[in-house]
Amino acid sequence: LALLLSLLPYSALIPPAGNCPYTDVALPGHQPMSSSTMCRAKLFFVAAPVPVSEEVLTDVFCRFSDLIDIQIIQGTAYGYIRYAMKESADAAKMLLDGATIAGSTIRLSFADSNDNKRAKTDH
Repeated sequence: LALLLSLLPYSALIPPAGNCPYTDVALPGHQPMSSSTMCRAKLFFVAAPVPVSEEVLTDVFCRFSDLIDIQIIQGTAYGYIRYAMKESADAAKMLLDGATIAGSTIRLSFADSNDNKRAKTDH
């Protein structure tokens, strides 16, 4: 019984399949948006063949906790997903890179922060 009780919290982390109307990927439940604006990880995304709305992307990516915001480049099918915790971005990328969301395939990669870009160009 003690072993079963010790495993109980971990079983809550395994989401049921099909719990999100926008994808067939099994996702964790909704998490609150981050109260922090300090970005510790930024994902770059591309949606093809059609753009995916900010509302849909927020619904999907907020399930990994500590989502700060989603920035879609106006008139495009790409943008940025900012997280307050790198672990949240890691989990989202691992589970959703290549997944179909609202009829489009989503490709994810880690984006350079502005500080890293500045350091690379200031030789």
